[in-house]
Amino acid sequence: MIRNKNKLTKILTVSLMITMGASPMVNPYAEVIYAPGTSVNAGPGVSGGSGAETDWSKVAQGAMVIDQSIPEGTVNFTAMEVPDPIVKVPDMYTYDFMVHDIEELRKAYPEHMTVRSIGQSHDGREIYEVMIGNRNARNHVLIPAAIHGREYITTNLVMKQIEYALCYYDTGGWDGKRISDMFEETCLHFVPMADPDGVSISQFGLEGIRSEELKKGIEECYANDVAAGRTSDTFENYLKRWKANARGVNLNQNFNANWETGKGSATAPSYSYYGGPYPESENETKALASLFKCRSYKAVINYHSMGEVIYWDLDGNKVREKSRFLANNVSALTGYTLLYSGEGAGFKDYVQLFGTGTPAVTVEVGKGTAPVPSSQMSEIWAENKFVWLYAMKYAAEGYYQY
Repeated sequence: MIRNKNKLTKILTVSLMITMGASPMVNPYAEVIYAPGTSVNAGPGVSGGSGAETDWSKVAQGAMVIDQSIPEGTVNFTAMEVPDPIVKVPDMYTYDFMVHDIEELRKAYPEHMTVRSIGQSHDGREIYEVMIGNRNARNHVLIPAAIHGREYITTNLVMKQIEYALCYYDTGGWDGKRISDMFEETCLHFVPMADPDGVSISQFGLEGIRSEELKKGIEECYANDVAAGRTSDTFENYLKRWKANARGVNLNQNFNANWETGKGSATAPSYSYYGGPYPESENETKALASLFKCRSYKAVINYHSMGEVIYWDLDGNKVREKSRFLANNVSALTGYTLLYSGEGAGFKDYVQLFGTGTPAVTVEVGKGTAPVPSSQMSEIWAENKFVWLYAMKYAAEGYYQY
C-alpha cells in the first residue's frame, strides 16, 4: 500500500509539472541515501559495506541530473503530445496496425527514420527494426518489445515512443540540448514486435496463424499442457494467454545465457514453459541475437508486461554496476520497483552475460495479468513516455561512469 501511495503521489506530481509546462527535474524521486565508502548490494549473496545483507532494491542511487535549460529556438516538448497522431491506442494493437503505422511514419519522417527487417517468424511475418537518428553515431540504444505474445501492449507503447521522438526531432529541446543534436550522437534501435506470431495467436487464436502444420502443433501444446496440469483453461482462453512463438517456444527462455537452468520446466512445446530444443533454436531469437551482436550498444531496454517492476541483475552479470545505474534511473522515472532476475535464458540475461559491456534492464509495464488491457495505456504512457530520452542520456553520459 505504501508503494502504491508513493507511486500515485509521483504520477500526480509529474502530471502537475507537465500541466504547468515544466519538465521533470533532477529525477526528484531518486534518493541517494547510502553512505560514501560503502558498497551497495548488487543482488543475492552480495553484502553491503557493514558485511550484512542490505536491500537497496528500491533505492535510486546516483540518479542522473537533468539540465533544466531549453536551447534557444527549441520547444520544451515534455509538456506536449503528438498532434493528430498516426499511432492510435486500439483495443488490440495488432501486427497489421504496426506495419501500417511504420509505413505511415516512414512517409511522414523519411529523413529521420530507417526501417529494415531483421528476420522472419516461423509463420512468415517480418520482424522489423526501426532506427531513429544517426546510424553512424558513437552511441546506440536497443529497445525491443513484445518478445512474449500476450504482451502486445508494449508494441503499442514503443510505437508511441517512436512517433513522439520523430515528431519533436527537429523542434524539441531537453536537458539543455536540442533533440536533433542528441540524435547525432545516439541512435535508437526499436524492435516493436519481436514475436509477431505469438501476438497473433494471443489476439486471434488459431485464426491468427496461416500454417496448418503450426496450427496442429498449437493444438498439441494445449493437449500436453492440460495433461501436465499446466492449464485448466478453455482452449480459447488458453490461446489468449499465449506467451510463446508459433512453435510453442518461450523466446525469453531460448537465449544462450544459462539456458540449461533457465529453459523452463516443460520438455515439449507449451504456451509458456518450454525453452526450446537448444539455445537460439528459433527464428525470432536468432534475429534478436544477431541484431545485438552486429554493433556495440550502450544500453538495452527490454519491454515486457506486467507487474510494474524492473529486472536488472543476474548471477554472473558482467555489467552489474552499469545495469544497476541504468535501472535506478529508469525506476526513478517510472516509479517501478527493482527486482533481481530469475535463472537466465532471457534476452536481458543474454546481453548481461555476453561480455560486450552492454547494460540491460527488463521493464515490466501494466497491472494485473497479461494481456494488459488498453485502458491502462494512459498510465503506462505517463510512466514510460520519456524512457527513451533517459536511455539516450545514459548512453552519452552515464555509461562512462562505470
